[in-house]
Amino acid sequence: MEKNPLNFRPNEVFLIVGPCAVESENQLRQILDHETRPTLIRGGIHKMRTNAKSFQGLGDEGLDVITKLKKERPFDFITEVTDIRQIENLLPTTSVFQVGARNMYNYELLKELSRYGRPVILKRAFSATITEWLGAAEYLFNLGEKNIILCERGVRSFDNKLRNLLDLGSVIYLKKNTPFKVIVDPSHSMGYTQYVADAAYAAVAAGADGLIVEVHPEPGVALSDGQQALNLAQLTEMVKTLKKLTTVFEKELRM
Repeated sequence: MEKNPLNFRPNEVFLIVGPCAVESENQLRQILDHETRPTLIRGGIHKMRTNAKSFQGLGDEGLDVITKLKKERPFDFITEVTDIRQIENLLPTTSVFQVGARNMYNYELLKELSRYGRPVILKRAFSATITEWLGAAEYLFNLGEKNIILCERGVRSFDNKLRNLLDLGSVIYLKKNTPFKVIVDPSHSMGYTQYVADAAYAAVAAGADGLIVEVHPEPGVALSDGQQALNLAQLTEMVKTLKKLTTVFEKELRM
């Protein structure tokens, strides 16, 4: 079993930032060069999209971008795997695999990922109960508890003001009743940039171990989910507040 490359510590709140999808070398370089110096970078290489005509990622071209940038500076790359056939190709550049909401029930994918020893972020499906979510996590048990990271990304509700309903109750429940790290995705939960930072603060207060936040140098021209991405100035402000907030809870922000 490989050592967890992120080496999560109990007193940390870790912040993973980056675009919904890797679009270009310049896009990623601007984020890496940001004053906060992020080292936990997310970005989609393969994207599952509801509309088949939407941008579905750069594939191998995106991997080439990550490979080049990792030669220049150290960072851990987190990306979604949508198909078993992608795993071997993603392994050389990927520190943590992400399983998206649509694939939470893809048990064959989960069983395959459990063979590789890499940490896995398992997102809650749109309408999954906590019991179903934990049931999916059982397919990853070969990784060990420290390598299974549960991600609350909001569930569907009858309301239409926000993209999803952020269930912070799940974070509280999971932290009190399971051994897993639990993170929150305020970007997909809220769906609109102006609400993302506040949702992130609420997640930290609820006891989340980390956050995964969409950031794009120019959200207005993003090829996917630009309406929920922070720009770099907004990232700066959010990080300032998160550092203050984590201190209140005797924790440190790591990114």
